Amino acid sequence: MSRSYHEPVEVRTGAADEHGVRLDGAVVLDPDGGSPPVPTVFLWRGRVHLVRAVLGRWTQRVPWWRSEDARTSANPANPADEEPAAARPELERVVWRVEAGAGRASGTGVYDLVQGGRWWLERVAD
Repeated sequence: MSRSYHEPVEVRTGAADEHGVRLDGAVVLDPDGGSPPVPTVFLWRGRVHLVRAVLGRWTQRVPWWRSEDARTSANPANPADEEPAAARPELERVVWRVEAGAGRASGTGVYDLVQGGRWWLERVAD
């Protein structure tokens, strides 16, 4: 069973091998053979969750009208493609599917962490 949350989380990233995070086949390695920085720990609802494995990573395109960072322009003469990059909404996000647990007693679950302008927890599968 999975549940959607869309709640902000605080995420720490690092090298998978240094933090003991297992990478499944869905994670693409860097050209130099190293692993990209991956989520290693996240804080959700006051509990620290230790990431044990990265099960997958993909990008998600967000329609501009659903972007949380979208800003309405009061000046229609200033189209979005002329705005500075910092003012444009974030239209592509990275989704990390991780196996994590908040401790030995709580067991593990599968979490979808979304990395955009900020991090949030999108879905949890028990």
